[in-house]
Amino acid sequence: MNIASNKTQSEPDEKGHNEADEVARPRRRGRPARLSRERVVDAVLALLDREPDQVPAIARIAHEVEAVPAALYRHFENLDDILDSVLARILEASQSDPDERESWQAQLANWMHELRSHLLQYPAVLAMIGRSGRTSPAWLEASSALVEILGRAGLSGRDLAASYLWILESTVGLVMQEAILPLPEQIANARASHHELSETARARFAPIAPDLERIDGEEFFSFAVAQATANVELRIENIRKG
Repeated sequence: MNIASNKTQSEPDEKGHNEADEVARPRRRGRPARLSRERVVDAVLALLDREPDQVPAIARIAHEVEAVPAALYRHFENLDDILDSVLARILEASQSDPDERESWQAQLANWMHELRSHLLQYPAVLAMIGRSGRTSPAWLEASSALVEILGRAGLSGRDLAASYLWILESTVGLVMQEAILPLPEQIANARASHHELSETARARFAPIAPDLERIDGEEFFSFAVAQATANVELRIENIRKG
């Protein structure tokens, strides 16, 4: 999904033109479109669609909107302000407001899967989360939903804080690994080195080797979600037992 442009195609007008035709035409020379916060964010998202692993610099963003870098500072305080706005746009479709009609288990699963989906679409987001000695407010907004979900499950105090950190960091860690090297490639690389292992190591891997080959990234992440849910359920049971 291209977040930078999610409008549906328009119907042809009486002259047989439509919006898609206008977009497809090369931009005429002349004065660039009026600069705004929204246009800059759209431009960064367009850059990330083409180069999802790269955090664009001010000069690159300015070039994309056909403006000088100084013009961006009329709308944003600095690069962090731009990236915060981009991150907010990317994460705004996440489960920031859990559906109260669902169980906390379903809310947790949805939150984790949606976060994975957004981060894998734009891996550069991972580098936007913590910059210049600060955590992006947009990231904290998105992760605050996890606190609400776990609180609804019955956790509080230190148990809530620890569970929040564990699930958040486990989710991000798994996604970072998957973004760097997808699971099928990890398994293929391990298979390529199998012949270099000792006989003892090969024997240890033998029972799981066939099943490893059949696990994909989505299935493995679903396993991680199930483990997170089970961990919270166990913690709640222990609390109730005193």
